[in-house]
Amino acid sequence: MLILGMKFEQSKSNIHIISRGLIAQGGDIVLCKTKGAGWFFLPGGHIEEGESARSALLRELEEETGIDNFQIVSLIGICENIFSLDKETSQHEINIVFEVNIPQILKIESKESHIEFVNIKRGGLKNSNILPSSLKDGVLEWLENKKPFFKEI
Repeated sequence: MLILGMKFEQSKSNIHIISRGLIAQGGDIVLCKTKGAGWFFLPGGHIEEGESARSALLRELEEETGIDNFQIVSLIGICENIFSLDKETSQHEINIVFEVNIPQILKIESKESHIEFVNIKRGGLKNSNILPSSLKDGVLEWLENKKPFFKEI
C-alpha cells in the first residue's frame, strides 16, 4: 500500500480463529489427524471473514466429510493456544468448540487427502495425544460435568 509516497505492508492478523466440533458416536469421540502425524485434533477449521463460528464449523465438516447433516447442539468451550512452528515462527489460535450431533450413525471418512478421521473410546481420550493439550483438558472436563470451559494461555 502506498501512502504519501511511503510504502506500507498491509498486515493480516496472525491470530487464527478456529471452530471445532466434539462429535460423539455411541461411546466414541471422532477425532481428526493429519496423515502420518502422531497426534489428533478436533475436526473443524478456520472461520472466514464475515462467517459465524457455527457456519464455519458446518462448512468445514461438510468439506472434510461430504456429510451435510451435522447438528450443532451447543457451545462447550473456548481454548486459547500459542505454539511454535519452528525456531522463528509461532502461531496463536483461539478455538471455539461446539458439541455436534449426527442424526444417524454414519462412518465418518475424509474427503480430503491430507487428513483422516478416527474413533476413540471416551475412556481412551485421556491417554490420547490430542492437541492442544489445554483443549483436551477442557473437553475431558466438559464430558465429566457438562459445564462450558475457557482455557487461556
